[in-house]
Amino acid sequence: MRIPTATGAAALTATLALLASSSTAFADWSAPQRLLASGEPVSAVAVDAHGDAAVAWATRFNTDFGPEYRTSIHVTVRTATGRLITRTLWSTRHDRPDSIAVVLGAGSVTVAWDSLNRADVGTVRAAYGPLIGRWRPTRTIGRMFVPGFYPPTRWVPHMAIAPNGAVLLAWPHWNGSYGHEQELDGDAVAWRSPGRPFGAPQMLPRAPGGAIPQFDARASAYLYGYCGSTVLIAPAHTHRFMRASSLPSAHVLGFSLSLAGAGQGLASWIAGECSFDAAAGNTSGPVYASVLSAGTFGKPLELTPARSDFYYTNVVAVAGGGTVSWSLQSGPPGPVTLSVRIGPAGLPGATEQIAGEAIPVNADGGGDEVIAWPAGWPVYLPHLPHTGAIVRPAGGGADQPAPGYEGEVAVAAPVGRAVASLWNTSPTGFGGTLALSVWRP
Repeated sequence: MRIPTATGAAALTATLALLASSSTAFADWSAPQRLLASGEPVSAVAVDAHGDAAVAWATRFNTDFGPEYRTSIHVTVRTATGRLITRTLWSTRHDRPDSIAVVLGAGSVTVAWDSLNRADVGTVRAAYGPLIGRWRPTRTIGRMFVPGFYPPTRWVPHMAIAPNGAVLLAWPHWNGSYGHEQELDGDAVAWRSPGRPFGAPQMLPRAPGGAIPQFDARASAYLYGYCGSTVLIAPAHTHRFMRASSLPSAHVLGFSLSLAGAGQGLASWIAGECSFDAAAGNTSGPVYASVLSAGTFGKPLELTPARSDFYYTNVVAVAGGGTVSWSLQSGPPGPVTLSVRIGPAGLPGATEQIAGEAIPVNADGGGDEVIAWPAGWPVYLPHLPHTGAIVRPAGGGADQPAPGYEGEVAVAAPVGRAVASLWNTSPTGFGGTLALSVWRP
């Protein structure tokens, strides 16, 4: 393990990418800045309302365990003025990175990741520090459950940051034994207050597997899973999940939650079932949605016929409604993606088939929507346009396309108005250089 230290120019190329497009084509997007991130396509990005951004990524110098094997975790902070600071947070010859997460807020950056050893045992680690200045050493936070089959999306550590700067890290906990489905004995969470380290992990045996945290506008925390019908809620400043809000559905696949306001938001799910059996697979079903009001889910909205066969769903809530999208499995002639707008009265509008399959994937605190290809959905590249993410500004106005490629990562600031786009500069998505651009109105 290494103490985080700033690296020099050899680890980072802080040059502007001069694109052939006109300067007006990417209005409100910053000029792309290139990051040398060779070796491993594991990366994450975060942005705050000021336009500060953080990129975390892994490098691996050999694809197999051996004498030359080495893997490292890095973070680059981009200040709102365009300054780049890169640090190496952790390095080892024994583990390989599996996923990574990063959040940014209150002048601090937190990075968390899980890595697997030769026996595929997962370990969750984290590091944090200021935008500019000394970081604390990397800490081991807990052990990670690594199922052989992920239903319907990979179960990895997730983080969220509250408006007050509190950080919540959640992961599916491993009880130390393999060979039985009972390996997953609940989810674990760890909290970090501004300026303080993570506290001891809390076990949540009632929580749904694959736990994902979110905060609302009042800093209340919500925890949900891909396959669970229960959402746990921790009131602001308590760090304790004291209440559960259950969906009016027992069978849930691909659950998605989006918050907009205090105790307000939208949820969507497939009325199917998850499976840990790779041969059997998940059970598809019709699409439902529910409006979240005052922390309670309302009557289910049936968005597709009862005999529908869908596997993927995504929801984005904004003030006064939101959008629910869903998709079939992949395969020629490609996936079918549909979308519906939920109005202020909580009623769905007309269902539309989405050309190009880019959909609203998230929104910033000001209601600006990010239109992109959602991570984890089926991809059929031959029919997709080679364009980056798009910001659809709140209150109307022209769409603002990002200077990137499809397959990128695009995230929105949970508070305020800002979006960050991260992509690989190779059109194939597997080159050695990442590029970062930040949108602010």
